[in-house]
Amino acid sequence: MRRTCWLLAAALLVLVACGQEPDRIVSAETEDGRWELTLEARKNVLRSGENLVVRVTLKSLAGQPASTFRDTIDFVSNAGTVSPNRLVFTFVGTQDTTYAGTGNTTAYSDWVTYSLSTSSSQANENRQGEISALFRDLEAVLKIRIVQQ
Repeated sequence: MRRTCWLLAAALLVLVACGQEPDRIVSAETEDGRWELTLEARKNVLRSGENLVVRVTLKSLAGQPASTFRDTIDFVSNAGTVSPNRLVFTFVGTQDTTYAGTGNTTAYSDWVTYSLSTSSSQANENRQGEISALFRDLEAVLKIRIVQQ
């Protein structure tokens, strides 16, 4: 019984020492509640030489806009680079006479790739990279654990 308690305590200590894993999916909403920006990755851990593909989704929470407009999502990162570093998108408005479709025009989605820097000096002391997506007044940040080989 005593040995089991010690083993459980040791296992708990190891789990606490490893820290919490970063989320694979992060979202942020604009202050006016009209837009939601989501970053989603299949994994949140990278080793040297690996790349991470991230799905970026911008969703209109207020429905389809009345008029068509173009806008951008910009990306910044640490301990690596994001390609492309900007996504340009178009939302088609309900009053656009050239639009004949009936599909979902309240969401835009595309992919970016995070490449880990080959210089280990760029990784912070927590061995963590980050991708920040910037749209209007919001920022969504995806944290990536870096595993040294």
